[in-house]
Amino acid sequence: MRIILLSALLITSLTTVAADNTTIKRHQLNEWEKDIGYSGVVEVNNQLFISGVACSGKTMEEAVKYCYTTVQDILKKFNTTSGQIIKETVYTTDIDALIKAIPTRKSFFNQGQYPAATWVQISRLYSPEVLLEVELIVQRK
Repeated sequence: MRIILLSALLITSLTTVAADNTTIKRHQLNEWEKDIGYSGVVEVNNQLFISGVACSGKTMEEAVKYCYTTVQDILKKFNTTSGQIIKETVYTTDIDALIKAIPTRKSFFNQGQYPAATWVQISRLYSPEVLLEVELIVQRK
């Protein structure tokens, strides 16, 4: 229910922004995004809305490393850094394992510039092998 409400709020805010003649740019990061029907990154004013980056690995530690390395690559494409991330939502199938991987996650952020964050444990993500998915809002300068 919460995910549906959050999605509705995001869609509403994008619709409102569009009504104000603001340019909305949609960026495809992977070819299969078209098949599913979403954009990897949506750019509105000076903000980037990064769709969930899905990550797997043999362990949560590996999945976290993979996830934040992928996030770094995405941020570089848009000339931004982890210090510009203002909101992070993490969905995981194992919150206890994610808690143990906190030091790995924290090492991604420069000088302790952490975003507002929400971590949610769920029973499954889109693909069964995925251990976590990270969704971000980034404020560009």
